[in-house]
Amino acid sequence: MDLTDIAILECLKANSRDSLGNIAEELNISKATVSRRLTRMEAEGYISGYSLSVNPSKLGLMKALVAIQVTGTAVNSVIEELKKNPEIESVMRVFGDHSLLCTIYTTSVDSLYELIQTRILKIPSINNVEVDILIDSLNVNPHAELDLIKERLG
Repeated sequence: MDLTDIAILECLKANSRDSLGNIAEELNISKATVSRRLTRMEAEGYISGYSLSVNPSKLGLMKALVAIQVTGTAVNSVIEELKKNPEIESVMRVFGDHSLLCTIYTTSVDSLYELIQTRILKIPSINNVEVDILIDSLNVNPHAELDLIKERLG
């Protein structure tokens, strides 16, 4: 990983649909170099995928973060139960006051409440659930991780 690799990643973070030719032109390197480096970064796991961001409110949905405390060592079995709920986009293991942090989409506060009360809290070993409904998401520094690596590389 070097500064050229970081520059390629920055271009892709800004526009993951950009062509290799545009990236090569912007960075003043060859298209073959961009292609070769991307292939290597994908193979080595630096790039785990390309994604699309959708505005949930335009789809009539609300997004919530649900923090879950799990009693004992049942985290994996709780995750398996959570996977059965189509409203749950992601489950993250975390270190801190909670064991898990879930990203959940629902159509209303009432449907979120129903999901938590009738399904999530019924899962054995769940001790506590805390909910935050997202109002807005502001990208303060979309290149934070790349900026830290550039700083380290000099």
